[in-house]
Amino acid sequence: MAGQLISIALTVDQHDAGDYFWVLLESFDNSMEFEPLMEAATGFSTYIEALQAGYVVLKGMSEDLNVGPREEGEELLIAQERGANGQL
Repeated sequence: MAGQLISIALTVDQHDAGDYFWVLLESFDNSMEFEPLMEAATGFSTYIEALQAGYVVLKGMSEDLNVGPREEGEELLIAQERGANGQL
């Protein structure tokens, strides 16, 4: 099997202007502390639109959704991040 499963959380933030932004957070070493991994570069008019867009990005981080994103796929992850509607 591939490397260890990467612990990633998806959330949505609402900025002062009212737009919603998806944010992917990553936890290291199985801790309960999460750090920003990626965020939408542009806002969405509704929460559900931002949530769905973030989910698409999260699903794209894994070649096989049965096992999820793994540490060995970091090169693929970086390439996908640059092509997604997001930033580091």
